[in-house]
Amino acid sequence: MGTHDRLTWVLEVFPILLGVPVLVLTWRRFPLTSLAYVLIFVHALVLMVGGHYTYERVPLGFWIQRAFHLRRNDYDRIGHFAQGFVPAILTREVLLRRCRQLRGLGVAPRSGAA
Repeated sequence: MGTHDRLTWVLEVFPILLGVPVLVLTWRRFPLTSLAYVLIFVHALVLMVGGHYTYERVPLGFWIQRAFHLRRNDYDRIGHFAQGFVPAILTREVLLRRCRQLRGLGVAPRSGAA
């Protein structure tokens, strides 16, 4: 079965097509935590599925709608949550590892002896 709207799918998947090569090229120099990689993977799935069906027609959203007696398919809320939560976690991870000021405040564990 093809995508509902090919242009929408391409626009939804485009960030994944940019992000995965960056992750592959930087994983040795700047490896992320397992949590970060899992969140990126889940976010990519949410984007790909939402783009494939369009967010208001995702089957998982209809299941959630029926299970929780909602008025509409709220799969787009899952997408919006992921678009805010995952980048926030990734930004936090990068900042904790790169900003000395944050490490000095005791926010991040110190790496090695000072």
